[in-house]
Amino acid sequence: MSIILRNYSFRFLFMKTLTKLFLLIGVAFISLGFELKSRTPFWIISNQTSVIPDGLLLAYESNNGHSHYGKCLKLKLENKLNKKIDYAIPAGFQLQAADSTYQNLVVTENVFVSILPKQKLEIPIFAMCTEPNDAAPGSEVLSYKPITKANSHLSELCELIAQEKWHNSEAQQAVWCLVDDRSLNRINGFDTAVVRKLQSKIAKLTNKKMPAPPTKTDYQRNYYANSSSMKIKVGGSYSFYFSSPKSVQIAMFNTQNVLVRELYKNEQEAAGRKTINYAFDASVYTEPVYYMRMFVNGEKRLETKMNLN
Repeated sequence: MSIILRNYSFRFLFMKTLTKLFLLIGVAFISLGFELKSRTPFWIISNQTSVIPDGLLLAYESNNGHSHYGKCLKLKLENKLNKKIDYAIPAGFQLQAADSTYQNLVVTENVFVSILPKQKLEIPIFAMCTEPNDAAPGSEVLSYKPITKANSHLSELCELIAQEKWHNSEAQQAVWCLVDDRSLNRINGFDTAVVRKLQSKIAKLTNKKMPAPPTKTDYQRNYYANSSSMKIKVGGSYSFYFSSPKSVQIAMFNTQNVLVRELYKNEQEAAGRKTINYAFDASVYTEPVYYMRMFVNGEKRLETKMNLN
């Protein structure tokens, strides 16, 4: 609907007295569009919803260098037509990996793209894994195809994630909790307020009882538990310099590139030179190999392979 309103805005641009009125109408219609919550992508050509036309090329593939709860999906578009095309993907849209040993994904943002005539675009998209027991892509490029829309519960959760911009490990654990019928105790992280909100959301969707907050010494659930609660402390450090503030996360992944635990998070890491220490309890996380990864503004910058044997 927003596309149609843009055409109206151009048509009446010279009428200054009506400009504010149409902007207000635009906001109202955009809000209505979100309320409709369509779960399938749609194309708009000359303001008419359409099937994918001949001359428009579309592909989904993995976006290397991002975690499976960040901008891990890439949309590739090529418009061979002489018309502009608008494309929308709603939060809750699901995709299946071409290789069944890899994770399927669900989109966790509302995407709106305009493709000009003869234009090529590559758009990174926020998505999350819906198969916690399958591998995430590494350096290889993996293709995806659309599948059946998410059920109402998963769609509702994805809409919340999109609205709140919770593109983080806490929300990924909430998705796993819902699709894999996990305990609400499995939703944990450094952002304790978001954790409680996600637990409350899943509790309402599944009729499960809200868990009590973790104790000060509960290492597995309390990410601020004192390091003395670790029985076998294993860790390392990363040193870096930033010229401006950045979002920084350090997380550990297993050999399938699946998140195991976040070890450090600061959404506003100050500029300057510094060293960040990280550690985990090897009596709890007992796989022989883990990968420590540092993400800066959502992109992987540093990685360390850790052998525990």
